[in-house]
Amino acid sequence: MRALIAGLTVILSALIIGGAAGQETDYQPPRFIQLFVWHDGPVTELAPIQNLVARYNLNHHDYRIVLNPHPPSTAYQRLQAWSGPERMTAPDMVVVPNAWLPQFKGLLRSLGAALHASQRAVFYPQVLDLFTTAGRLQAVPWRLGGRGLVVRTDLFAEAGLDLPRTWEDVRKAAQKLHKPPDIYGIGLPGCQGAGEMLTEMIWALGGNLHTEEGYTLATDAGTEALQLYRQLTEFAQPEVLTWRLAELENLFAEGRLAMLVTDTWWLQHIVTQPDFDLPVQMIALPAAEESVTHLIGEGLGIVNGSSHQEQCLEFVRMVCQPESQAELLKLGGLPSGPHCGEVSRADPIWGALAATVSQSQSLLAQSRQRIFDALRWALYLSLSGRQDVTSALESAEAALSALQ
Repeated sequence: MRALIAGLTVILSALIIGGAAGQETDYQPPRFIQLFVWHDGPVTELAPIQNLVARYNLNHHDYRIVLNPHPPSTAYQRLQAWSGPERMTAPDMVVVPNAWLPQFKGLLRSLGAALHASQRAVFYPQVLDLFTTAGRLQAVPWRLGGRGLVVRTDLFAEAGLDLPRTWEDVRKAAQKLHKPPDIYGIGLPGCQGAGEMLTEMIWALGGNLHTEEGYTLATDAGTEALQLYRQLTEFAQPEVLTWRLAELENLFAEGRLAMLVTDTWWLQHIVTQPDFDLPVQMIALPAAEESVTHLIGEGLGIVNGSSHQEQCLEFVRMVCQPESQAELLKLGGLPSGPHCGEVSRADPIWGALAATVSQSQSLLAQSRQRIFDALRWALYLSLSGRQDVTSALESAEAALSALQ
């Protein structure tokens, strides 16, 4: 009997092993698609992205997207390496800030022809323009932010001031709140960040910096904006020309600025810091008539060298769905289209800007940095006393036009 049982056991084991071996020969492991995002906070903050990845993976058994978060401080270096000597190590998909798209346009494939008209219609046209370089859509909206005016609401309340709506309101508020060296009325960048702020002031005054004929800096709006900037220096931190925006953000966090023009990403980060307890609110950029929103953003792009182009395109098209954009909005940001989720108007970071996205402005990706640099040069010529306002703008415009 024992011999019979032993024999049956051997036969059964052979059948099981044989069946397993047969299954192993039929089994094909999934191929992995690498998605790089830039994040150094708690993994739980990536839940909206993880939800999108899980939805894709659920419907694709042969392919799996693998989410790879890496510190934002390494983003530029990695993108640069993948565009050159380390091209073979690049991922399949990557999130890229819109400001870097002109530099890394060779890394990413064009997406314009790959998206249906219905998918493009999900977004505000201004939002798609943000990720377009020289007529090529290089990425789809992933996370949308903007620049606004951050104010110390406690200081405004103590002084009995309404929140500013125009740049003249800003000037008057800065004058009243200016109590150096403890509190400066407004933070003004003189180098990094100055060109962006002057651009926004020119827009607010009805100016246009780039037309089909070329660059237009020396206009009535440009002159008025630069004159106003000069006036604001009286109520700003000393030695304006030496200050970068990043340094002013630190000064604001220390409680020494009443107002600062900056972006939503910085404010979203700083309010979560345990030692930051200042009552603040971001409001839309001041304007002459209508509010101005200067959009910034991160886009999802497909790397040219990926061997999974069609699968990546499927994911990109899924990201273009309104429900996917609404999910990404949970990361913190502005709605990218009329049906892509809502932001509470009471939200101190995003509320005031959310209503102005459809009227937002942005510069052509391939020319934005040149314009910022030219305006920063005009500011230097003017504040240093080398040229008057009009001559400074004319010099900057001539230098800019020479680069076309």
